[in-house]
Amino acid sequence: MLGKKILAVIFAAAILIKLTFLLISPEQWLGATQAFMGHYTAMMGFYLVLLVITGYFIFTSLDLIDVAVVILFTSTLLGLSLIPYVASVPQLPEAIVRVGFAKVWPTWILWAAIAAAVLYRVFAGKKEQKG
Repeated sequence: MLGKKILAVIFAAAILIKLTFLLISPEQWLGATQAFMGHYTAMMGFYLVLLVITGYFIFTSLDLIDVAVVILFTSTLLGLSLIPYVASVPQLPEAIVRVGFAKVWPTWILWAAIAAAVLYRVFAGKKEQKG
């Protein structure tokens, strides 16, 4: 429980710090973002470590169906947040197709595994007993 609370505090603090920087000093936020973008391998490593740590807490303590609903909510929130910037990145869809499976296969496998597990749980998993 303590681990989940620590992760929740890190999440809340990171969001509030980011929003504060965007409101007060967007130039500093942009500079920091560009500095991070220059370190592709380090960013991938950081996100993979964070994925493993958060994944451990998520998949050992929450029901898979609840996790899927939270992922849907988060994906929708992210999509809604990015809609105003669609005109700024018209080449993104082409880049996704061009890169293809080569650089993103671990992520695609994880998405597919979660989706398959959810479908299995919903359609073939333990039947809930009415009573």
